[in-house]
Amino acid sequence: MNKNHWITLNPGQTLTSQLVDDLVTESYLLVVEKLPRARQPVDPNQFGNREQ
Repeated sequence: MNKNHWITLNPGQTLTSQLVDDLVTESYLLVVEKLPRARQPVDPNQFGNREQ
């Protein structure tokens, strides 16, 4: 497994749940956008876009 682009998160004052959520979402989207359109479980351009 290629771990070249992995990061390590250490608990502390600057590590928030929102930051972790954003990092996980961005990572997921990077993987999904590389899949063929027919195999994408979500549209990477619309994922996470919620109307408020």
